[in-house]
Amino acid sequence: MIRRLWEPDREIVRNLLDLEPEMNLYLIGNLDNFGFEHDDYQLHGEFVGGELAAVLGRSRSQLTYYARHAVFNPAWKAIIESFDWLFLSAKEPLIRAMRPYFPDTHVDHMDFMRTTTFTPDADVDYSDVERLSTEQDAREIYAMLSTIEELYTVYNKAEDEFVRYLLENSGANGTTVFVRRDGRIVSSASAVFETDHSAMIVGVGTHAEYRQQGLGKKVLHYLMDLYVNQKGKTLCLYYDDPRAEKLYVKLGFENIGRWSMLSKP
Repeated sequence: MIRRLWEPDREIVRNLLDLEPEMNLYLIGNLDNFGFEHDDYQLHGEFVGGELAAVLGRSRSQLTYYARHAVFNPAWKAIIESFDWLFLSAKEPLIRAMRPYFPDTHVDHMDFMRTTTFTPDADVDYSDVERLSTEQDAREIYAMLSTIEELYTVYNKAEDEFVRYLLENSGANGTTVFVRRDGRIVSSASAVFETDHSAMIVGVGTHAEYRQQGLGKKVLHYLMDLYVNQKGKTLCLYYDDPRAEKLYVKLGFENIGRWSMLSKP
């Protein structure tokens, strides 16, 4: 049986998601931040033998799936197709199991990493790092990140949706930081889906005209120091560029699995 999940289901949902809390950071973060009845967020669950076996979270155009085992119940297909979605994400074994039911989608694979340690670089000056606080900041960041080809999960979203995403993942729910040069935002990074224990690093990018100046390093280091050293939380991220692995390993990240995403053409 698959049904919509509600507040009385919170405990069984968390028991399932806490089996792999880092891998389920999106689902846990959305649940903590928005609950079960938010206009832009829904959770459905599959019960097998009376036990919650899988969940699907919808956050606007993005779906996130998790299951105890790498099997896919075809009954999910009708529910998934009822949503207007662009991306469907899950652990790689789960995406492999559901991919035959969505043959027209494109699949991307990313390595998933986490860290609980960070040693600041004394040579990095954070004095010009600013924190996002206004809608105008968010719109400028969207415009800048949309120029970066590899950040397709940004520019494939409508501007208003991305702006809401950044603003909702601010304050207690996350932090976006940026630096300006020549009167405009040229580099930014975000920690989103913040929970009591962790957060996800996303959207690390620098405008092409301002690269090789250490700006991406500056905003990333700022967030790592804030979350790991000041807040005592685990930071997670995923990447699909093998060249980035050496940088992340050097910063203390370790691989914990593989993350995959189906996207519509």
